[in-house]
Amino acid sequence: MQGYEGDIPDIIRKRVSWRTYSSIPVEEEKISSLIEFSKGLKGPFGGKARFKVIRAEELGSGSIKTLGTYGTIKGANLYLVGMIEEFDHDMEEFGYLFEKLILKATSLELGTCWIGGVFMRGVFAEKAGLRDNEVLPAISPLGYPAQKRSITDSVVRFSAGSRNRKPWNEIFFHGDFTHPLTQEDASAYSLSLEMLRLAPSASNRQPWRIVKERGREIFHFYLRRSPGYDKIIKAVDLQRIDMGIAMSHFDLTNSWLGISGRWVKESSDPLNIVLERTEYFISWIRES
Repeated sequence: MQGYEGDIPDIIRKRVSWRTYSSIPVEEEKISSLIEFSKGLKGPFGGKARFKVIRAEELGSGSIKTLGTYGTIKGANLYLVGMIEEFDHDMEEFGYLFEKLILKATSLELGTCWIGGVFMRGVFAEKAGLRDNEVLPAISPLGYPAQKRSITDSVVRFSAGSRNRKPWNEIFFHGDFTHPLTQEDASAYSLSLEMLRLAPSASNRQPWRIVKERGREIFHFYLRRSPGYDKIIKAVDLQRIDMGIAMSHFDLTNSWLGISGRWVKESSDPLNIVLERTEYFISWIRES
């Protein structure tokens, strides 16, 4: 399923985090388009997720100023809210699905911003009708970006280094972690990996590491943990969400290129790699 207004690489390059919004209302047609799009979303792990668009006024006038990360979101009148039933792969499944919805919003000329850390979860959970077996990992403001970012928005972007991405030789490898993967060696997957490299992540930590097998169209994904990030919020593992986002970018670009593959979670690390704070996550295998 694609369903985007434009080419996937262009949409991915266009997506940036917006925390400052204009007063121009979002058309009902675009809101309906997002909701309909969300109903058709399917992830690699078969999880059950739900998505809603909530208006700021529904959350109570006393809450509006602190709805985001305590004041960093300015002027947003709408929020995308995502919920998923709890299971072994709920965080990565959520990241995979919610990023597809974020990119759909981008293709509709709307601004968004992943908020998975500190926000008023209880307020959003109540208004979204969170069920006992569900978790609410993240939200996003939704609207038309303001012509100028607020001072807070600019400071947050600068602090996180939002424009910066790790170079290829730090995140993509060939055969093992001692040999960087070049774009020439990546061949048909060069664009898909570049689009993965541009994926957003919590505090721009970019925890993904990918190893391509030599002589085979197989990519092994590893999670490089940042100390303490798995303990920031007990119910939400931000870096597993990040891995799902990376998987989403890789899948979407492969699909756009006409490349088919499947995700496989091996019982143990196929490459037997031992590296501090680095764990085998999942593999992608080409299908003819």
